[in-house]
Amino acid sequence: MQPYDKPLQGSLADELSQAIEASGASTLEEMNVIAQQMSAARNARPIQEFLGLSPAQMADLLYNPLKSPSLVTFNEDWMPKNAMALHLFNALADGIGKDGVKATRQGNLPILLCRDILANTPEDLVERPYNIRTETDFDELNSLRILGEMSGLITQNKAKFVLTSLGQELAQPKNQKQLFHHLLKAYATQFNWGYRDGYSDVDIIQTGWLFSLYCLLSFGSKWRPCRFYADKFVEAFPMELEEVDERPYSTVEEQFHHCYQIRTLKRFAYFWGLIDMRKLKTPDSIGFEYEVQAPRLFDWLHFYA
Repeated sequence: MQPYDKPLQGSLADELSQAIEASGASTLEEMNVIAQQMSAARNARPIQEFLGLSPAQMADLLYNPLKSPSLVTFNEDWMPKNAMALHLFNALADGIGKDGVKATRQGNLPILLCRDILANTPEDLVERPYNIRTETDFDELNSLRILGEMSGLITQNKAKFVLTSLGQELAQPKNQKQLFHHLLKAYATQFNWGYRDGYSDVDIIQTGWLFSLYCLLSFGSKWRPCRFYADKFVEAFPMELEEVDERPYSTVEEQFHHCYQIRTLKRFAYFWGLIDMRKLKTPDSIGFEYEVQAPRLFDWLHFYA
């Protein structure tokens, strides 16, 4: 149940009762009108936990992220200078070529192609595989191949991977901006982010991708730890912690933070070139944590909130 869709309880019910009494409403129809007016007024109020968004605006971000022009618009003429996802997809499209490339018995890309793409990929790949024995060992490439099929750019034809007519068109250098937006929006709304990790099925992390970008726009002018954004997300959706499975070696909160950092910040915003990310060594940490900033999002997104 979403925070803007709760039944009237406690003070809310009392407020409705007082409003009905003050209005002198006597019929069920009149009472329903008052209840609807109260609901509309509450849904229009800014909520602190939503960073000033109203419940109605949050509903649009979650369920109509690409179809709410009164709340958010996308600059289709913009694309990041360095998006690892776009680099890998272009390398994949080049590898498939005009004639296609033969699939393995398991329906994967040939190993030699995967290794060649990795060899020509910059060192700052999010998670560089140590060794490739099959396509699925190269997570980023595997995800983009699946995304390409899902979004109508790649298809399997007679045991071969081939570019569709749309894939051939968008892969041309002059159409890179269209390709970027086509793939990015498909990754945000169609591809299952949970496919790439072993965390619990916390769907709100992906459903709330645009709210996460709203957070990054609000606070991303300077470097902040990933945990900062995970905490903001939990403040907006605290009930979603109940969707995380308990494990003996980690608290529910820690698992949610790690899942959010990987799915939203690393494998979405950073992988698609929307934010900058760097390692942050903390005094009480054995390994590394990360911090991010988002200096370019203003060029792509504009919120009217």
